[in-house]
Amino acid sequence: MHDTLFLQEVDLLQKASRCVEYIQESLQNRDYETAKIEMSELRFLLEELQAIEQKKLRRAQLFEIVADMKNRGIQIDFVSRLLG
Repeated sequence: MHDTLFLQEVDLLQKASRCVEYIQESLQNRDYETAKIEMSELRFLLEELQAIEQKKLRRAQLFEIVADMKNRGIQIDFVSRLLG
């Protein structure tokens, strides 16, 4: 899961960078319609990046809880599979 999130994040960041370049190029060419479309795409990509950040945060919180439970001697089967 971590690798998947990482790859998704890298892909989204690359796409967002391209959008910024396209927006700049569109503005220089006074192509405002294309700039608006690219800004909409950039907004979508930013929302996706924020969702990934939330997933990473929740995952970190889960690992903290699991570590605390392990310290207390509590073991959960599905967590063992998650942690490999």
